[in-house]
Amino acid sequence: MPDDFIRTGVDDLLELLKSVNKIPLSEAASKLGVNQSLVQSWVDFLVEEEIVGIEYKFTKPLIYLNKAPQASVVSKGDGDEYGLDYYRDEFKKRAEERRIPTNKIDFFWKHHLQDVANSKKELFVREAHRRKLGNIEGLWEEYLTVLLKS
Repeated sequence: MPDDFIRTGVDDLLELLKSVNKIPLSEAASKLGVNQSLVQSWVDFLVEEEIVGIEYKFTKPLIYLNKAPQASVVSKGDGDEYGLDYYRDEFKKRAEERRIPTNKIDFFWKHHLQDVANSKKELFVREAHRRKLGNIEGLWEEYLTVLLKS
């Protein structure tokens, strides 16, 4: 028996958006053969999840597929990758170039990590709710503990 799967209107919308750069919402609705208000509700959800983007040309909404998020490890281009260790080493090198006392560099690194992590907390909480995880604050504290040990 072949693997069966269900295809939804949202799947069709995403396929359509993969084939075009930007498309007016009304045109997408007509190509999909559904009501414009239905497509608008799909788009509202997909925009909230940052899968789809919407912009307005005067009063005409244009929808487009957001680019896939970059991986947490950034490629240098020659096959090597940048990870947290690389960024820490670069941070320390720049700090030494600026003649920051060696005993203060780790303090500033941890402070920098804390600031960056705190700027991502809202996304962390939203994703934890979406995945129906419990004890979100405990998970956040555990994440910070592991991150700051690096």
